[in-house]
Amino acid sequence: MFNTEFRTLRFSAVVTLALLILGSGNATAQDMNSLHGRLSPMPVTAATVKTITGQGQVTARLNGTTLTIEGNFEGMNSPATMAHIHMGPKAVPGPVILRLDVSAGTSGTISGNLTLSPEQVRALHAESLYVQIHSESNPEGELRGWLTH
Repeated sequence: MFNTEFRTLRFSAVVTLALLILGSGNATAQDMNSLHGRLSPMPVTAATVKTITGQGQVTARLNGTTLTIEGNFEGMNSPATMAHIHMGPKAVPGPVILRLDVSAGTSGTISGNLTLSPEQVRALHAESLYVQIHSESNPEGELRGWLTH
């Protein structure tokens, strides 16, 4: 009888430990799928240093391969004309990979529901994707922010 109770107790302990480990793995995966970014002035050339203003923030949530972006910005020198997600490591400009919706004003919102390729998902987790807002007076880009965990 003692041997049976011990095996039952040991089995329960193993199951509980396995559930705890699996549960913490899901929390880590969920954290990896929630990102944010601070949008700040990023002059592309020396000539634009004096004309770039504003700030903002974005949040990003990855569900499978669907990335949902939401955010806002304010204080830009001229109205926003477009917004994109670019691929490039921190502080290194990269190519446009996806287009976002953005308000046409000096303040407003930015959003998008985007389908990422496997390469883009890896870049997102490596914090190598950034949001950039372009404006009338700074068509090469006014605000930029990397998506980080």
